[in-house]
Amino acid sequence: MTSPARTLLAAAPETLLAISSPASLEPNTVHVWSFALEGPQELVAHCRETLSAEERHRADRFVFERDRIRYTVAHAVLRHLLSRYCGEPPASLRFSAAAAGKPSLQSATPLHFNLTHSDERALLAVGQRELGVDLEKVRSNIEALAISRHYFFGSERDAIESAPSPERDRLFFRYWVAKEAVLKAQGIGLGFPLDRFRIEFRPDGETARVETFDPAALESSWTVRMLPCESGWLGAVAARGTEWVVRSLPYL
Repeated sequence: MTSPARTLLAAAPETLLAISSPASLEPNTVHVWSFALEGPQELVAHCRETLSAEERHRADRFVFERDRIRYTVAHAVLRHLLSRYCGEPPASLRFSAAAAGKPSLQSATPLHFNLTHSDERALLAVGQRELGVDLEKVRSNIEALAISRHYFFGSERDAIESAPSPERDRLFFRYWVAKEAVLKAQGIGLGFPLDRFRIEFRPDGETARVETFDPAALESSWTVRMLPCESGWLGAVAARGTEWVVRSLPYL
């Protein structure tokens, strides 16, 4: 299933924090919110007030102010948007974490979510099924060939090696965000070897299925959908099953 592409433009965090109307999920739909992680000091101070004591402590542990700001804004927007779905005040939301660290919302409203960020941007995926999301800024200061040869599955490595040089970095990150989204959806993270499963893109390149070689740890029921990001960015969301679509936000 696919839905019309709608480019994920990064909204200003104050725009999302100003949303006061309830949000609801359509059947078989994953909402993906895109937003920036920077703003004036007044905004950051307001965001900090929304966080729990533990979140404020975590923010304060970052060495660089830039990272403290991005963490604070990301988690304040997360709280506010989830509050729109479950009808509870942002500051009152409670979270728990699975053994591998994947957070979940403690609420009477059945809701799954996943947050990711890269540089100054973030994505939040929300749905009624297990899911994971990843975002990366395409960059050329990485050893795409060396990393893929050492960590990726054979067919993925071959595809990256055979790609024309100008396209190699983008293809590498395409596989990377797809793999990360799957691992986040499963809740096992990068501790799971990247060559123990493969991403098989369909001819359109926008949807992929997962083939796993360790089904006891990683299921094969995930579907990956690439997100319509702006030039220079790549994002992917993974969720259980095939009968679901992505709705790019903000727009309600």
